[in-house]
Amino acid sequence: MLLIDIIIKGGWLMIPILICSIFALGIILERLVRYSRIKGNIRKITQKLAPLIIGNKFSEASLLCEENEGFISRMFLVALQELQKDSISNRVAEEEIGMMQRILDEEIQVTVIPSLERRLNALDTLARGTPLLGLLGTVIGMIKVFFTLGIGQSAPDPALLSRGIGLALITTAAGLIVAIPSFFMHRFFQGQVDRLVTEAQKAKVWFIGQLAKRHQISLAGSYEA
Repeated sequence: MLLIDIIIKGGWLMIPILICSIFALGIILERLVRYSRIKGNIRKITQKLAPLIIGNKFSEASLLCEENEGFISRMFLVALQELQKDSISNRVAEEEIGMMQRILDEEIQVTVIPSLERRLNALDTLARGTPLLGLLGTVIGMIKVFFTLGIGQSAPDPALLSRGIGLALITTAAGLIVAIPSFFMHRFFQGQVDRLVTEAQKAKVWFIGQLAKRHQISLAGSYEA
């Protein structure tokens, strides 16, 4: 039996199941490409960025972040642009560090996490909803089978009954074929999101630490003077 024959015999509910499979495959491929391109390793940029922050070279640090790809570089860029404003640079150390912490927290919550979780809710909906479509198709198919066999026959043919039930179960199988990989890929992607958010939190702690170190060096220099 060819695939097209199975789809036809599965009934009209195979159409939405097939559409769900196309959307699920598209989301999975898009997220795989997206996560493979995301650079969340803070060690790739922090070695060059640290002396610039400590040395108050915020413009050079901003250019460095613009040249590097990745959401961590964009996080640092937002913070560095705020540091270059007069209203921020004139603040005392505690106020500046507190302000930067709030800015980075907001950037993580408003920009980083939504970007990483994009389309995952849709994939989760497809993983949960497609089996229900398959079950509905099976129930409708079973109703048709028993209704047909109950007309004009005192004793239903077991072979005909089993064949009808087998055809009715096609939609359930199709729904599960779509749902199972979608479910596992959603869990995999959620793990990727958690890992990258952890990297973002580490990057925030590192950046705040560099600001604190900068103020310590500045304070030590003022005492020596």
